[in-house]
Amino acid sequence: MNLLGASQFLSFSLKVTAGILLLTGWKKYRRKSLLFWSFFFLTSSLSIVSEFLNINWGVPIFQAVGVSFLAGGVVTLFDEEALGFPVRALRIVALSLPFLVSAYVVVYSMVSPISRPMYLSYGITGIFYTFAGIFLWGIRKFYPRSGTLLSAVITAHGIHKMDYPFLRPVEWFAPIGFTLGAILNVLEVFAFFDIIFSERFKNLRKTEKPEVIREGVFIVSPEKFKAYANALSNFPVLAFSRKSELPEKWEVHLLTMIDHPGNIRPTQLHKIIERARGYLREAYLENVTGVVIVDGLEYLLMYNDFRSVLKFLATLSDYMAFYRGMLLLILDERSLEKRQVKILKQVLNIGET
Repeated sequence: MNLLGASQFLSFSLKVTAGILLLTGWKKYRRKSLLFWSFFFLTSSLSIVSEFLNINWGVPIFQAVGVSFLAGGVVTLFDEEALGFPVRALRIVALSLPFLVSAYVVVYSMVSPISRPMYLSYGITGIFYTFAGIFLWGIRKFYPRSGTLLSAVITAHGIHKMDYPFLRPVEWFAPIGFTLGAILNVLEVFAFFDIIFSERFKNLRKTEKPEVIREGVFIVSPEKFKAYANALSNFPVLAFSRKSELPEKWEVHLLTMIDHPGNIRPTQLHKIIERARGYLREAYLENVTGVVIVDGLEYLLMYNDFRSVLKFLATLSDYMAFYRGMLLLILDERSLEKRQVKILKQVLNIGET
């Protein structure tokens, strides 16, 4: 087997193996980003088969479908981590993508030694691949090492795919190009799994259960909350709060109108529910009592009427009952009307703290 064939076989094996492992991970954790990325690897492997079998139409088609699944997984990860869509990156795409695609086509038609439309479509896929890597830069807050590595590798791989239309017809470069692609595939798979096997992605750490943890919904005054924070400081709590000075091991999402990775706007109650549901499910599968803290009900009531907030809390309460979790509502009861406090306790079946 020559160098070209060996590189293709290595890339194919890596992609199929990664796709199957990610599919297995999706069955366990039910994170849709894993499902999209599984399809990304499996579909991309079919482009290698098409290249090997000289099925010309298969290379660009499977590359295009693959990068669609890659981008879908990136957007889904942003949603799962409640990061919000990076508006700045979207603006850059809107302003530059049409020009870059057009310029790429023009340069190819002028410079390419052999004009092959099939090769050109492969290169255009590389442009979208590159932008997917740029978007991934936004996850570095929660995945500092693995997120940075994955963003860099995907971006580099996209740039490498963009040279395909120009250099694929060059016989002496083809083995080098495929070898470089195989190396990037190895790094790509490593970076994906570095994220997936991280404690953050799996949501939970194996820790001893603090005595203060009980199943149900509880109202805690701001004064008592300090004691709870100390008792739960080493437990993987999921907190939605106006405060950033909370235990380091907690997953904290700030409730604010300021857009930033991890922040949640007070009007985005659905994002709190979705993140809490995913966290509680993982806790339940690990046989751990998940603890969710909502600190800032008064702030939420500034932007939503009481009925909307009550519905939101009732949904959270239902998930607590289903997944046997604990919900702590940090609230000074004097900030609400007595009638509202009474309704709140009745609807949520508030326990005694």
